[in-house]
Amino acid sequence: MTYDVVIVGAGVAGCTAAILYGRAGLRVALIEKHHNISTHKVLCGHFVLAGTQPMLRRTGLWEAMVEAGAVTGHISRWTAAGWFVPEPGLPQPISLRREKLDPLLRTIAAGTPGVDLMLGRTVTGLLESGGRVAGVRVGDEEIHARLVVGADGHRSPVARLAGVTEDVAPNERFGWWAYYRGVISGGPGGNQIWSLDPDVGILIRTDDDLHMLVAFPAKARLGSFQADRAAALERFIASLPDAPDLSSAERVSKVIGTNDYPCIRRDPAPRPGLVLVGDAAITGDPTPAVGCGWAFRAAEWLVESTAPALRDGSDPAAGVAGYRRALRFVEAHDRLGRQDARARPANRVQRLITKAAMRDPELGRRVYLFSMRAIPVSAMVNAGTVLRALRAVMRR
Repeated sequence: MTYDVVIVGAGVAGCTAAILYGRAGLRVALIEKHHNISTHKVLCGHFVLAGTQPMLRRTGLWEAMVEAGAVTGHISRWTAAGWFVPEPGLPQPISLRREKLDPLLRTIAAGTPGVDLMLGRTVTGLLESGGRVAGVRVGDEEIHARLVVGADGHRSPVARLAGVTEDVAPNERFGWWAYYRGVISGGPGGNQIWSLDPDVGILIRTDDDLHMLVAFPAKARLGSFQADRAAALERFIASLPDAPDLSSAERVSKVIGTNDYPCIRRDPAPRPGLVLVGDAAITGDPTPAVGCGWAFRAAEWLVESTAPALRDGSDPAAGVAGYRRALRFVEAHDRLGRQDARARPANRVQRLITKAAMRDPELGRRVYLFSMRAIPVSAMVNAGTVLRALRAVMRR
């Protein structure tokens, strides 16, 4: 069988790429190892940062998620300087649990002309021709394509089959969370994050009138969570400033999480004919909730860069190079994310900007957009930002 594109992995990145390639008039094989279209990723926070809103609206996925029950709304942040509440009119995050999001995206992909969703199929090898990857082997079957896309998560079997090296950085926090019904918020807004330096707590509203309660403590506290994770999670949340009221809340899920989730980066275009997208390319620190947003956006960048050449039959190498350049936006944020994942106290400049953002509305807006991954690192980390922060603090 021959396609324009073979995508391995029908998660957020894989389905989004398949939908957009199909809309571009290309033939796509979307291969997923699970048999059930409703199988979903469990270890995921599913809070999509506001920087992804324009992309989701352009593609119609925002409306589809809202119709499926997704909840939108700004997130307020508590720091040592107090609560920072975003001003009206800024782009908003969106949250839809993966048990709804994954089947939704697969259904949209399967219904897109040109896309063949192949469930219950496992890629066992890569095909090569003329020094480039030219398809995949699924059991005894060969599926040929001009471009192979690995969208198969942070462990990425495709990357392993291709012999791609990994750049791994430690994460000095662990993360546990659960879903509750009947939570009463104690802070401003529906969504809140507590930056306790180094611990982080999160409260997120999501579909079915649920709240997601999250603890990202430094690993020094891991022992206190081991005996009874649910009780430890609730103690952690109850200890937060302006903590949510759990007295009438009911936990409706298991406590989900991991004791170790390292940051992993791979070359997004490691071999001719092969690209990686989503967590297969960059697995960032989960604390700032970047994963789903990066997956959506990187899939769009990949298709925008490579679809024209694939459609007219020319060499997609230039388009792949364009995709690599687009990912620099993510890589710059990821470099800072890796530093924060070390769970060390904020430095003097970070404390200065946090304090000044409470006093200078424009700086506060910039900090919010930066935290939502809506602006590049260069728009925030520069001498002008520091000088503005100094002026804001000295005025008071």
